[in-house]
Amino acid sequence: MTNLEKARALLEDGNFGNCILYKDGIIHAGFGKGIAPMLEFLEIGLDMNGFSAADTVAGKALALLFAYAGVKEVYAGIMSESAIDVFMRFEIRAVHGKLAEQIKNRAGDGICPMEDAVLDINGPEAAYEALKLKHKTLK
Repeated sequence: MTNLEKARALLEDGNFGNCILYKDGIIHAGFGKGIAPMLEFLEIGLDMNGFSAADTVAGKALALLFAYAGVKEVYAGIMSESAIDVFMRFEIRAVHGKLAEQIKNRAGDGICPMEDAVLDINGPEAAYEALKLKHKTLK
């Protein structure tokens, strides 16, 4: 089983959280909603370079965080078209279940606020800074 297959299996198992990072037997699991687990991993300085990741939903915001962290491949149950664009630009292998035009907010009546925060941002570092600020204002 590849690292990506293992990360996906752990995600689909349901007992390991919503965001799984896996590399050669090392597991990092995040239980928060949305991009919160990745923000937490980045805040503590977790080395994610070369890891495979699995998440329930991946939009442009999360894709830019994965690129910033050096993740090499990603599986998401739902992935947006803009996330695929990011993954292609940063040469991150991407596998998805359902493809979505965009990631909606939790109410389902508009764009996700994290996606909105990076709408005009294409650099991972700038996205990280914008997403930290947006996440803090929404808490």
